Amino acid sequence: MGKTSLLIAILVLFVVQLSAQSTLSSQLSGDKSRKTEVKSEKSNYVSPHVKAKKIEDRFGIADSITVDTIPTDFPDKNLLDSYSIANAYNGNMGSPVQSKIFFDRTQKTDFLFSTPYDPYVYAVSNLPFYNTKTPYSNITYLSSYPAEQAEERTKILLSINANKRTNLTGMFDYLYNRGRYMNQSNKGLVASLYGSYAGKHYSAYGALLFQNFKNYENGGLSNTDYVTDPSTYSQYTSITMPVNLTGAQSGYRTMTFFYNHKYSLGFNKVVTVKKDSTREEFIPVTSFIHTLKVQSDVKRFRESSVDTAFYAHTYLNKTAHSDTVAYLSVRNTFAVQMDEKFNRLLKFGLTAFIENEINRYMNLAANDLLSYKWEQNTRVGGILAKNEGRIYRYNLQGNLVIVGPKIGDFELSGRVGGYFTLWKDSVALKAMARVRDTSASYFWEHYYSNHFIWENNFDKEFQTYIGGSIELPKRHLKIGLQVANNTNYLYFNSNAMPTQATGSVQVVALDASLDFHFNRHFVLENKGVYQVSSNQDVIPLPALSLYNNLYYQTKLFSVLKVQLGISSHFHTAYYAPAYMPATGQFYIQNTTKVGNYPLASAYANFHLKQTRFFVEYYHVNQGWMSKQDYFSMPNYPLNPTTMKIGISVNFYN
Repeated sequence: MGKTSLLIAILVLFVVQLSAQSTLSSQLSGDKSRKTEVKSEKSNYVSPHVKAKKIEDRFGIADSITVDTIPTDFPDKNLLDSYSIANAYNGNMGSPVQSKIFFDRTQKTDFLFSTPYDPYVYAVSNLPFYNTKTPYSNITYLSSYPAEQAEERTKILLSINANKRTNLTGMFDYLYNRGRYMNQSNKGLVASLYGSYAGKHYSAYGALLFQNFKNYENGGLSNTDYVTDPSTYSQYTSITMPVNLTGAQSGYRTMTFFYNHKYSLGFNKVVTVKKDSTREEFIPVTSFIHTLKVQSDVKRFRESSVDTAFYAHTYLNKTAHSDTVAYLSVRNTFAVQMDEKFNRLLKFGLTAFIENEINRYMNLAANDLLSYKWEQNTRVGGILAKNEGRIYRYNLQGNLVIVGPKIGDFELSGRVGGYFTLWKDSVALKAMARVRDTSASYFWEHYYSNHFIWENNFDKEFQTYIGGSIELPKRHLKIGLQVANNTNYLYFNSNAMPTQATGSVQVVALDASLDFHFNRHFVLENKGVYQVSSNQDVIPLPALSLYNNLYYQTKLFSVLKVQLGISSHFHTAYYAPAYMPATGQFYIQNTTKVGNYPLASAYANFHLKQTRFFVEYYHVNQGWMSKQDYFSMPNYPLNPTTMKIGISVNFYN
């Protein structure tokens, strides 16, 4: 479907949806027990018939969330900016990413080669599980110009309840980015079917996830002067600038099956709902939990020919051009839980669990045949938690591997959050701590490919972490502090080979966000992170990263909310990581600094009932500054000036 056709289809659906919503409002106008919409300057139309929650994937513990309908800052709610305020990537949405903020970095699986795709990959814990009284759906479409080099994203979600206990949700998320530079295009497909059942004694969550990402690798610009000295190379546009690689492609595919179910024993209790009404509530006492998670990952790298001038390491036949590694994990978790609702005196819950995980690693061998390595580990653990209550909550847990090659690996963690009033203002406090000792995953130690071969025997990584934050919502202020001590830290050295740091590396990060509301119309949003690494040769980090967003907001014709603004991202100069296409990994370098360049974008953002849409002039400041040094990482410039558009429509019927 062409871009114009898709926009027309969405607008037609929007008109139909407005008509249907008007009909639904008329039908419900006589029912005072229902509310057809909730209006707020900071929230979109939110149907009271749609509720959502997210779960953690070990025990299925659920936490309520709001449906994503917030109208402000829609242009900045893309996959990259939502991941971190500063990222290293090749300039194109959908390409491998590493956050420049140390504590924003994630690892959603144990597969080494999946980490660069974390901003785009859905883990089970990222899925919103719905419960709807009326069908709920959303269509989101984002694009940019020129069309032949556009970044596009199409997301469709449909959620419906078969009855008040059973929900089924389908999601389709498709990225197709042609790229502003040569050999830079990529595509990503996420298709998921998931749902939940909430019975009196039995409850369950299930999900099927298929995710496939493909991206061309260009190795960066062959000469950075095409960007830094545009007057000399004025005959070049971004799409004609020579790059280091042609015909190289990377791919990552992951498939997940997840099923968590719980059977609870307890008793019925009559509770008072209002002054003159009661209802019967089931009070769980003991729950038996089982979770099955099966995950299959594959990473591929292919070349039409081997470029020996680009790669410092070419170990095998120079005509070979295909590398493949794969990972299969089957994890079963069994748990017994004493529910905190029953424990009215102490008000905490207890959970004990045993978990078995079978992993299979597939790699090429020296004889060009596939080699398989099987590994099995069993861990035990427990949780002491209070997940309910408005004043404070906490979670203390630990686990230890007792059988398998990773025997002795352990993790202890705790978090606590509380709310109180100070000077007639609400205050939220949070604190976290973690100690873990973990073995290196298989592919850190064993890898065989056309360009890289390594065999390592690393010591266990030991990390201690402590963090906390204080938030004053009414004053739009939040301050956080995080500290980590990393011993035997694993990273990729300047030769793009895995290595282990000797001794310890400390990282300290102070983050803050503060919004200024000058009156009803003008707002200045500010976010900043100050980082210190005790060894920049092992963990290089920019000292300061900033996000600023100044906008004017108003309402036209009493229904159309308008936000006009300009946002910017900035970080200080540092030796940003380089990128190795053959392995898809980021590695340290100490020859080229990146940073001290603000990336600014001007936008107009609108909200009408259940619809959000925007127009953005991305990288509006290109050419304004004497220093044209807009690189995300060495040899990889950010995208030049472009126009972006986006629309998102919610349907509640």
